[in-house]
Amino acid sequence: MKSVAVSHLKDPDLQKVPQALMRAAEKARQLAEQTGTPFISRQPATAEKKSK
Repeated sequence: MKSVAVSHLKDPDLQKVPQALMRAAEKARQLAEQTGTPFISRQPATAEKKSK
């Protein structure tokens, strides 16, 4: 699940928000996998429940 988040905002701090959210989501997915917790991922216009 690799996708590139691009921000077109002028504020340099806000330009980094999409990448930070992608990192946080990946860490949450990894933690859910390690602990056996269901992880719900939402794609545009769809929702999927992923569990072990």
